[in-house]
Amino acid sequence: MTSIIAFIVGSGLGLFYFGGLWLTVQQLPVTKHPYRLMLSSFLLRLGISMFVLSLIIGGNTELYNVITLLTGCLGFLMVRTIAIMLI
Repeated sequence: MTSIIAFIVGSGLGLFYFGGLWLTVQQLPVTKHPYRLMLSSFLLRLGISMFVLSLIIGGNTELYNVITLLTGCLGFLMVRTIAIMLI
């Protein structure tokens, strides 16, 4: 059950990350400071993603928690793959 929840959280995190990337790319032509927008968007998306993934693993490295983390990452990467296929 924990792996299913980790997969769902990872998928939601992927939607957040790649949706934020899509919105950032859409705003680049109209902003005055594109480098600042790219950097701040990247740092925000990366920081939130790493924080959520660290919550998934729970702070210890037992095999069960590593498998749960990998399941969350699988959900994240599946969203990436689907986004690439759609775009």
